[in-house]
Amino acid sequence: MPFFLPSCQGPSELDNFTDELRGVIPRSFEYLFFLINREAERSGQSKSFLCKCSFIEIYNEQIYDLLDTASASLFLRENIKKGVFVEGAVEKFVNSAAEAYQVLSMGWRNRRVASTSMNRESSRSHAVFTMTLESKESINEVVNIRMSQLNLVDLAGSERQKDTHTEGSRLKEASSINRSLMCLGQVIMALVDVSNGKNRHICYRDSKLTFLLRDSLGGNAKTYIIANVHPGSKCFGETLSTLQFAQRAKLIKNKAVINEDTQGNVRQLQAEVKKLKEQLTQVLAAQGMDCGRDIAPGGPELPMGPTTEMQHNISYKSKFMSAVRLWRKQDEEKKMLLKKVAQLEEAWTQKDKFIHSSRMIVRFREDHISRLEKKLKAGQSLLSDKDSQALIDQLKEEIKILRDQVEHHPKMTRYAAENYSLREENRLLRSLESVVKAEEVAAQVAAELEDAFQMAVESERLPETAAVSSSTVATDTVSAATIEKLNAKLLQKQSDLAAALRAFEEYKEVTKKQMSQLESEKRYLDKSNRHLENILEATNAYKKREVSELNRIHVETIKILTTPTKAYNLRSRFVPLSSPDHLKDEDDKAENIWAEQPPSDMGEMALTEELRQVQDQVSRVQTQLNEEELKNSKLLQQIAKLEEQITVMSQEADHKDEQLSTERTNRDKDQLVLQETINNLQQSLQSEQQAAQVLRSEIRDLRLVLQSSDEELASVKNELRDGQSEQEKEMSQLSNSLISTQLQLDKVQLEWEQLLEQHRTLQDSFDQLQAEAKFEADQARQQLHDRQQEIDELKTQVMALSNSLQSEQEHTSTLISQLRENKEITSKELTETVEQNTHLRKQVSDLTIQNQQQVSKIADFEQNLTSANERIKSLEQKIEQDKDVVLDLINQTRDLRSELSQKDQTMNHLSGDIKDITAKYNAACLEREDIKEQNCKMQAEICDLKQTLDRRETSNKIEVEVLQEEIAYATEEVERLAKVLDEQNSLLQASQEQTAQKEVTIQNLEQKVQQQQEAVEKTIRNGIFKPLVEPTVTPKSLPRTPCTPGSFNRDLTQVLESQEQELESRRSSMMTMEILLAELNAERTAKNEEIQRLKTQLTEKEMVRMEIQELLDKFYTKQNQLTQNGNNSDELNEAIKQSMLKELQEERAEKSKILEKLSGTQKRLQAQESMLAQSQTCVQELTTELRNRCLELRDLSQRMHDEDKLVQENEVLRKQNVKLSEENGKLVGHKNHKQRIEYLVKLKKDNTKLQEENEKLRTELTLMRDHIGCPSMEMM
Repeated sequence: MPFFLPSCQGPSELDNFTDELRGVIPRSFEYLFFLINREAERSGQSKSFLCKCSFIEIYNEQIYDLLDTASASLFLRENIKKGVFVEGAVEKFVNSAAEAYQVLSMGWRNRRVASTSMNRESSRSHAVFTMTLESKESINEVVNIRMSQLNLVDLAGSERQKDTHTEGSRLKEASSINRSLMCLGQVIMALVDVSNGKNRHICYRDSKLTFLLRDSLGGNAKTYIIANVHPGSKCFGETLSTLQFAQRAKLIKNKAVINEDTQGNVRQLQAEVKKLKEQLTQVLAAQGMDCGRDIAPGGPELPMGPTTEMQHNISYKSKFMSAVRLWRKQDEEKKMLLKKVAQLEEAWTQKDKFIHSSRMIVRFREDHISRLEKKLKAGQSLLSDKDSQALIDQLKEEIKILRDQVEHHPKMTRYAAENYSLREENRLLRSLESVVKAEEVAAQVAAELEDAFQMAVESERLPETAAVSSSTVATDTVSAATIEKLNAKLLQKQSDLAAALRAFEEYKEVTKKQMSQLESEKRYLDKSNRHLENILEATNAYKKREVSELNRIHVETIKILTTPTKAYNLRSRFVPLSSPDHLKDEDDKAENIWAEQPPSDMGEMALTEELRQVQDQVSRVQTQLNEEELKNSKLLQQIAKLEEQITVMSQEADHKDEQLSTERTNRDKDQLVLQETINNLQQSLQSEQQAAQVLRSEIRDLRLVLQSSDEELASVKNELRDGQSEQEKEMSQLSNSLISTQLQLDKVQLEWEQLLEQHRTLQDSFDQLQAEAKFEADQARQQLHDRQQEIDELKTQVMALSNSLQSEQEHTSTLISQLRENKEITSKELTETVEQNTHLRKQVSDLTIQNQQQVSKIADFEQNLTSANERIKSLEQKIEQDKDVVLDLINQTRDLRSELSQKDQTMNHLSGDIKDITAKYNAACLEREDIKEQNCKMQAEICDLKQTLDRRETSNKIEVEVLQEEIAYATEEVERLAKVLDEQNSLLQASQEQTAQKEVTIQNLEQKVQQQQEAVEKTIRNGIFKPLVEPTVTPKSLPRTPCTPGSFNRDLTQVLESQEQELESRRSSMMTMEILLAELNAERTAKNEEIQRLKTQLTEKEMVRMEIQELLDKFYTKQNQLTQNGNNSDELNEAIKQSMLKELQEERAEKSKILEKLSGTQKRLQAQESMLAQSQTCVQELTTELRNRCLELRDLSQRMHDEDKLVQENEVLRKQNVKLSEENGKLVGHKNHKQRIEYLVKLKKDNTKLQEENEKLRTELTLMRDHIGCPSMEMM
């Protein structure tokens, strides 16, 4: 599985790989298809290949098919045969390297690539290109199928946010890439530890990349890594990490094995077995014919002798094979005994080590006790009453604990149990002495038989008669061969019996040694316990004495402190001794001391010194107590270790008991085998007796045959002369017929070979088409079955568990019937095919056999003539020799019959006992097998339940992760919408400010318009009343109305358009949010339904578990009933109970864990639902605000439109004013008064109209202002 990067492709040339700079991938494709074509050319049509390619990518822990752009995210599935595979991935069939490269380049174009600050085109996903190869080879109706996979993986490089400056989706992509690479590194580290012999858990399921490449990393695969490294010094850290990664991966050790499957072996092997059986029968028949010809070629009564010889040979062969089997069994038993001896020696060494360690522990304890005694002797005058009493109490408690340990010591109980079991074994072995005596008697009888046979052989060798017939020689050779064979058998059996007896005696000696050693160990431990008890009693007595002495010393010190002697001693700075002799010496000086008066400070000094000494004693005693506590803790630890060792030894003893039981069973089997051999020997003796009787009858017959053979020889010679002439004629005819038949056979063989070749080609093509059709059909079926099984598994499991107990018996009966039917059908098919093949082969072989028979007949006739003359002479010699041998054999058979009658009686008694034992043993074995089968069934059902639970857990985990990702995405979108709303609020405030400014400008313009109107009216009035007085005025001197600037209108339109665009974008975002909320609600409801479904499933499983417990209780009751049959069944039942209880406890623990996980997921879902509810409320509030803002913007847009209309009307009025001023100038220039008056009347009419329109406009403006003022107040 090479890891590749885009640089491994090189320049793309799809038609032919001729470029010298082509990369690793095209070269690997070229080499792979070169190997395929070479193998196909070598094997011809017997081998065929099938190549499929698929290309996927892992983007944000989601799997997408690069060969199908319209596909959604795919899922990973696990199968026992396939391993881990991607469900639903497109697989394209490929026949050349160019086609494979086309598939790769087609998928490469669909990869997710984006630009970062470091790379212009950075891969944002891991890509996996898998090429599966299947080869099918058919050899002699045997089909070998091999499968392999080539995984080309492009890993996306790890990215640092500091270097790439990624944000948003790029940052999310980088985090998923880094997480999957980290999981891959952890898997590689775990695999390295496993290859070094450590036990580690390999976390394949932490990432989809590692789970997909599980079989490639640590399974049956070879891995190659191509690491791209930058030579720059800036990338030093990254290059070092990549090289370390490759080095770690290099340390993984995998053992790759060819994935091969064979089909069609059964029929071929059955056909070969049938052929071998036919050949055996032919060979045996030919041997029988040869023996018959050797003894009597022409007589009618001679086949009696050869048939008996054949029976002897067959019985000899069967006995020889049985002897060889017995010899092999005894070798195996010897090996087993040697292994057991080695195990016992190892156990003995371990026991020696344990005894040595226990002796060392005892020595350490004795040293510790001696140290304590020394310390106590050294510190006699340093302990107080309380401390000494505490020490005494502690020592008493320790003595009690040690006595309890001695009384209830587990080692002593184990040794007692071992002694009891060994005594029982000795008793059983002593009871088997009768068997040993019987074996010795059998050995004596075999020796006697051997002597008898040797005597018979010696008697046969002595030539007693000179004229000997030819028949006695053949019978002598047959009897001598049989006697030698029987002698060899007897020697082998005697050696086997002697070896078995030796092994048995050695085992007895070993057991006796073990018993003596165990008894010596027991005595030593008893002595050590007694010694320890004596030491403890001595220590107690010694401590009691010390306590009494300390109390006495304490009383004396108190007395000394109260008397003036202490003052005198303190005055002289001398501490007196505490012995009574010294006190007697000082009593004489007491009178002088009483006369002196002590100073006042002496008493205080004495008390302080006494207190100081007492404190020193207390500190020393405390240190001693601490040291003793530490030593006691160490002793307790040692005791715990000894108890663990005792448990280990008890387990070993149990193991030895099991071994001894197995040895007993093996010995019983050996005894049965020996009895069978004795029976076989008895039967052989009877058969020999019968053969002797047959020989007598044959001798009589041979005498008659010799007389008739002399007469027939003359006639045979005449017939042979006539037959030779006729045979020469037939030989010439047969030679001609042989040539013609050989030509015909050659033609038939050529036609047959052509038919076989056609059949092979048709079969190969049919197999290829069938394999492809099966493959496609299996894919479709698997997809359908996987989806249906997910729905039906839960229903079928509950129904299967309820009906399993009822259907087991029916199922077994149906299976037996089906197996029988299948066997009959297969046997019929095999017989039909074999008969067809044999019929065709017989047609060919009959022709060849006829020719060979004719040739062999001619040779046989010639050989018979020569052999007949020689046999006649040899038979005459043997007849006379056999007469004496027969008389000796008759006497020997009488003796043997008497001995055999005695042996038969003893053997009948033994056989009856053995039959009873075997019947009991078989019944126990059957019961044990039934129990094991029931346990296996229960374990299989439990494993199925565990697998279903694991699958559901994984599906629930995946769904929870998907929900978490969707919730995170929803929260991000909510935050983004909140930011957008804040921006819109700021824009609305800015637009409101602009509208306020515009209203101010409109009011100013209205005021100016009013001023202009008043000015116009004044000018008109002045023009009417003073037309002659005013001078002529040009239009330039007249006042003009102010014009609104064009840029203002443009800005308004731009602002309105931008606001409309923003409103549309917000509406679209609101629609998307509503859609997302609806989807989230739907998903939440679906997952709530799934949780309820899982709860129901858990309840159903608990019901199933209760049913299983009921069944187990029934099973246990049945087992309790079976306990009456023996101790073996009790041990089995206890082991089964413990295993089943452990499994049930594990299942309960797993179910409790699953329930905890479900409760955790429910809590998380509840938290998520609360978050969703909060987000919904936030979104609803945002929607209401957006709607209000939208309505306000609509109103503003309408107002702006009305303002535009007013501006346009103002412009119209301004133009009219301009015209009026022009006309006024014209009127000033008129000299005709009538024309002036008419013109003024028109102007007045127009002016009144304009005033009316102005009033209308003013009313509308006031209304508009009122309407604008109300929402502004609401906004404020």
